[in-house]
Amino acid sequence: MKCLIKLLFILIPLIGFGQPTNSLSELLWSRVKTCHSMFEDMDEDGFTDFNKIDDSQNGYLMISGGWPTCGCSCSSAVSAYKNQEGKYIILQSDKVLCSWERRIYSNKELKEILPISFGINSFISGQITEKISYPVLFLDFEIPHIGTDTKVTIELVPFGLKPDGNELYCFEYKENGGYSNCKSIYRIADIAQEIKDDNTLDYLVKGDFDKISKSDNNIILKAIGDDDSRFKSKEEIQQYLRELKKIYNIYLMLETTELTLGWNRQDSKFFIKDKGNKPDKLVFKDFLIKNKYWSPMC
Repeated sequence: MKCLIKLLFILIPLIGFGQPTNSLSELLWSRVKTCHSMFEDMDEDGFTDFNKIDDSQNGYLMISGGWPTCGCSCSSAVSAYKNQEGKYIILQSDKVLCSWERRIYSNKELKEILPISFGINSFISGQITEKISYPVLFLDFEIPHIGTDTKVTIELVPFGLKPDGNELYCFEYKENGGYSNCKSIYRIADIAQEIKDDNTLDYLVKGDFDKISKSDNNIILKAIGDDDSRFKSKEEIQQYLRELKKIYNIYLMLETTELTLGWNRQDSKFFIKDKGNKPDKLVFKDFLIKNKYWSPMC
């Protein structure tokens, strides 16, 4: 009997350590280590300060927090989807405030686990004729804590930031070092906000500068100057405004901004379960005023 009890004491820990829940928890924590490494012991109590929802043994983990430099912060959420073979497909969403970073990724190629033919046509009806050389739309996934239904939202990349890629949408964007893929163009929103004649925006797009009223012209001149937050000329304003008008025309084609994806364990693949309603559309002026613009954080 004593030998049997000793054997049980040896075997029980070994059995426990071999359970999938422990390895799954370790897997999820290993995936958020980049964000986790940024946190500090702010109140000097001996513990790193950050927020977390740790349900990693059941397949979900979320951490978030900030650090002193420039008020920067990051967050990382990760969820595990089990397939028929008992293996885990990981879906993850990372955000880093100071570098404008957004990223959706997996331990598999996203195209392998997303629905067949998934892409811009899942949100847009009709043929897009606008020619843009960089992604202007971002696909954001809401990482689920309970269940496997996953909401996907299509949103605009901040104006002035040009992510790498040759498709209209992306799963990742961030500012490059030295701001090589960014330009501060938020003064376009100021112009749209302050002008009295709504036709002024069309005059700028078409280059009909002589049709702009004196009062609106003075507003435009405030956006022209030598510092990095201003434009060199009306022609440069026209250039960026034309790009934004193309993005606006694509935005008008959105039939929905939300999809709900279900999870097919047998195929290790998502499928489109539901589509959201057709969104209300902004006029061009409000489109320029209400959307996000890139600007340096530090």
